[in-house]
Amino acid sequence: MRLTLHTDYAFRVLMALALVPDQVKSVDDLAREFGVSKNHLMKVAQNLTAGGFISTVRGRNGGLRLAMPARDINLKAVAEHMEPDFNIAGCFGDEPCSFLPRCGLKGVLGQAKHAFLQTLGKHDLESIL
Repeated sequence: MRLTLHTDYAFRVLMALALVPDQVKSVDDLAREFGVSKNHLMKVAQNLTAGGFISTVRGRNGGLRLAMPARDINLKAVAEHMEPDFNIAGCFGDEPCSFLPRCGLKGVLGQAKHAFLQTLGKHDLESIL
């Protein structure tokens, strides 16, 4: 399994915000801290906001903060919200497979995906800090 860079940055943003729960952090500050594009991080922040994981504070001293306690943010929920899909092989999407119906790979990969998500589901943001 490989998460997109978008999801990787989402976890980084959440961890950074969880480390300073009484403060807000700007996208500029986070982008400098991570050494990544501000524009890309802005999209990540918008997606996390839409998912209800972070909230924004407007104004001169505004920025981002967690929308709930870190212990209430489940890693599986974040990954499922951020990832466009979990199609770990072409046969999980719309691509036709010349090996079907005799192929057993899809079942094995499906089990691996399930185990991956199940493991994430056992952890919250607080547990990884």
